[in-house]
Amino acid sequence: MPRPWRQQFEGATYHITVRGNGREKLFYEPEDYERFIEQLEQALKWERVVLYAYALMSNHYHLLIETPEGNLSKFMQRLNTAYGQYFRYKRRRPGHCMQGRFGAKRVEGDEYLARVTRYIHLNPVKIKSMKERPAKERLEALKTYRWSSGCGYAGWAKPEKIIDYRWLDLMRGRSLTQKRKAYARYLAECLEADDERLKEVTQKSAYAIGDEEFVAQVESEAEKARQEAGRFVELHRPAADGMPIEQALQFVGKAYGLKAEDFLRHGRGLGEAKSVAVELVCCVCGMSQRAVGQRLGVSPHAVSKLRKRLALRLRQEPELQQRMGKMLKDLKSIVDA
Repeated sequence: MPRPWRQQFEGATYHITVRGNGREKLFYEPEDYERFIEQLEQALKWERVVLYAYALMSNHYHLLIETPEGNLSKFMQRLNTAYGQYFRYKRRRPGHCMQGRFGAKRVEGDEYLARVTRYIHLNPVKIKSMKERPAKERLEALKTYRWSSGCGYAGWAKPEKIIDYRWLDLMRGRSLTQKRKAYARYLAECLEADDERLKEVTQKSAYAIGDEEFVAQVESEAEKARQEAGRFVELHRPAADGMPIEQALQFVGKAYGLKAEDFLRHGRGLGEAKSVAVELVCCVCGMSQRAVGQRLGVSPHAVSKLRKRLALRLRQEPELQQRMGKMLKDLKSIVDA
């Protein structure tokens, strides 16, 4: 089956959908939801992606995100790989737990961003088991649903640190409290009826949600890309194949009794561990020294110095050379798996 065309660039906003393989469950118990949110937070941090809204359902999930660095696929690979590994290990189930590739539609325009946010937050009460229930009962269910950013938007729960609530400014009200109440009313408008305007727009394009000009532009770009490539393609800045950097840091951290976040600290307190981490990241993550430095908060020159010093130690210390060789071999086997 041809791969769907997808455009990636700095500052784009996307509605993401991911379903369980064969529509089977992705989340069985609270621990699964909590683990996914933890991994979502890590992926947001590492890839510098902005999260506006999310909703986790038992067999699928929705995100509304912005990619300031144009790295949509890298972010989704990091997130889905991390949760997939957890899922397979916990359920003792081989193979993919997610169905095909993730769905991604670009979203543009205040009206449509607000509508998509509402659509995501209403997912918990739009399922088959809720369709026949009265609006009041649906509203109460929505107020108590834990696995969505909707409660933080509507003022039914404390705001979440991982959410950027800037779209609340589209709601009427002088204070944040008033805007949250306005958003709660905005949600209630579509508790029973669907958002026909949003439905109409989403049916017009497989790639975009927005006004006619924006949708036409994205459709034109997709058609041009297909004609030039002769097939469905994904347009983005080339990314080298390799292990996600935080996975490599977690691996090295385990060997030295550290956490991945420890390697982001400035200073020389980590000593050998920092040098080993830098060297192994450069070897298995497909990143330049400049990119490694940016992720670890040091200059490319500092990365180069750390690697040179480690190279000198490796020539002088056979035991360190042996340990490094084993770690590198183990990491490469994970990448090649």
